[in-house]
Amino acid sequence: MSDLGETSPNVKAGKKVAIVVGIDKYDDKEITKLEGAEHDAKELFELLTSRAAGFVNEEKNLLINEQANHRDILDRISEVFRQDEEFDIALFYFSGHGFVDKKKDLYLSTYEVKKKDPYVGGIKVDDLRNQIYSSENKRNAIIVLDCCYSGVATEDTRGGETIKDLTPLLDRNIGNIKDRNYGTGKFIISSSANDQVSYEKKNCTHYGDDKDPHPHGAFTYYFIEGLRGGAADETSGEITLFNLQQYINQKLADDKKQNSYINVSEGSNLPAIRIALSVDKFDYYITGLEKTIKERFPEGDSSFPSISYISDCAKKLKELKSQKPDNPQIPAFNGLLSSKIDMYVDGVLTWGSLLPDDVKIKIEEELKDRGLIENFLNYVSELNLDTIVNNKTDAIKSILSIVGEQVKNKKGYENDKDPKLIILLRRLKPAYQTYKRMIGTTS
Repeated sequence: MSDLGETSPNVKAGKKVAIVVGIDKYDDKEITKLEGAEHDAKELFELLTSRAAGFVNEEKNLLINEQANHRDILDRISEVFRQDEEFDIALFYFSGHGFVDKKKDLYLSTYEVKKKDPYVGGIKVDDLRNQIYSSENKRNAIIVLDCCYSGVATEDTRGGETIKDLTPLLDRNIGNIKDRNYGTGKFIISSSANDQVSYEKKNCTHYGDDKDPHPHGAFTYYFIEGLRGGAADETSGEITLFNLQQYINQKLADDKKQNSYINVSEGSNLPAIRIALSVDKFDYYITGLEKTIKERFPEGDSSFPSISYISDCAKKLKELKSQKPDNPQIPAFNGLLSSKIDMYVDGVLTWGSLLPDDVKIKIEEELKDRGLIENFLNYVSELNLDTIVNNKTDAIKSILSIVGEQVKNKKGYENDKDPKLIILLRRLKPAYQTYKRMIGTTS
């Protein structure tokens, strides 16, 4: 099912912009006309600016055929990548011909490029990369190229020869990102088709779409399918740049005609970059987070809370804040869980204050471990929404739960010989051993 919807801000906060270029026909009649580039660009731009991806929707950033002239493409690049405006993701996408000149330099072919000399009217890939990657205030700068590359001239100047092995050319023109100190968050993903047969995929359809079968570049077809949900995480619906690239590679490998080429700046984290969402999966995921919190703590419930439920729901709330920070229920959930933590803390501290001194000593002896829990009641008093989701609380959760049961059941102890206390200490001992194993200590 398509995840395209109304244009609206992305469901996760973040400003994203894309320049999308697609050229099927060229002013130079010697250049073979393509069939899929216009479809590539229009459908990708529609998808990127839908709710699924949330990129800025400005029609001037979509350049098709005659609109994709040298001057206008550079004008868009200048406005997006040379200015100071901040973006979480700034993406440049190109679908069309690429040419290689006598010097083995790669050029993207604008509408008015000259086939015999792509320096005239073409955009040199190395220059494009340097300009976009050197831009400031762009947390992630991405270049996506779906080109078939042909040689313009061989050494004997006869020209027109198809490049048989693109890897050395791509390495020469796209590689060496790490050597140029661009910083993190810089990516180039390119198709590696070396002829038009492998570049164009005929009679493409999209699940849930009523468009007639139409051509696409094979690389872009899978790029689009991945963004429409094919590359989405099954649980969250999140589509990261890493998952998208893996999805494209797998599909191209299945076709056995081409693969993708990727170059990444040092220290960049592809899995952390969310480029889009499968909206249906994401909405279901968000609904599940909300539902868990509501079911664990129904409205009007004033009973003493389970620390496990509090911890679990606090983690769900943390996920909710991270994945959908504008969710309108977050303030109410904050208040609800904070009140449950306060109820737990107040109950345990009151229980502890009523214990005879010899009983307190006995319990503390079971809970001390090389100063990691020097004072159990002090530890409890500092619990809040932030601390309750950390690893330390996870490790001690079984102990917190046992003590919580004592509070809920209003258990009190006469002295350190009280049979009920002996039972409590027996229960605390294995729980405490589990805690010590979890934090990496020994008995």
